[in-house]
Amino acid sequence: MQRTPRTRTPRRRGPGGLLALLIAAGAALTGCADYRLEPPTEVLAQVEFPYAAAFARAQHEVPDSRPFSLGLRGADRAVPVWYGRVVTPDGTVHEVRMDAVRGRVLGASVPAGQSASAKSRAAALTAHAKLLPSEAVKKVKEPDFGKVTQIELTDGRTDGTGDAAVWRITVAALRRDDLRTYRVDAVTGEVLSGDVGGPAATPTVAPPSTALPTLPTASPPAPPTAPPRTPAPYRPSP
Repeated sequence: MQRTPRTRTPRRRGPGGLLALLIAAGAALTGCADYRLEPPTEVLAQVEFPYAAAFARAQHEVPDSRPFSLGLRGADRAVPVWYGRVVTPDGTVHEVRMDAVRGRVLGASVPAGQSASAKSRAAALTAHAKLLPSEAVKKVKEPDFGKVTQIELTDGRTDGTGDAAVWRITVAALRRDDLRTYRVDAVTGEVLSGDVGGPAATPTVAPPSTALPTLPTASPPAPPTAPPRTPAPYRPSP
């Protein structure tokens, strides 16, 4: 006896399944993933030459020098630039510019206007600092740490204790691309402070320490006043 083949009723897909199919089909056609479903997992992806390598390259270009400061500029461009400053034993500051993608040295110079007191301050700061920049950064690393965009050696602790050498570290974090600024004692390694500077989609360097002056608020113009009405002349009734 021959069996009659059974017909299968096609299953209906709910709106959620249809939406998933449409998203998958769109991703297959465009050849890319939907970034609404897969958020970026790296901040400043074009910066492939990290801060530690940039500091080492700057010290290599200036023999017998110590790290002083490093800042990233042009983070919103395809090829950002590291500006690294190192100090020689006599206190002279040298600046080395490097490609932040491949690490190529773009130029080196000695900034003009270095007074004797400025050289003495730079020499004293680098002599006091016991922690290397990378050691200071390890003190403040978090799960959503991101990338260092600036690090500089400054003088003084707010509480007046300890040697006058503090690493000021600015980080572009993964979570919401926040700029975070930390202060780490360059002698003891104590984390002195940590502040979140707010959203920064294209972080470059730390925000200025002095706030910009605010312009006075202009008061709205007064509404025009209507001219006074002149009463009609009196006319007696007949």
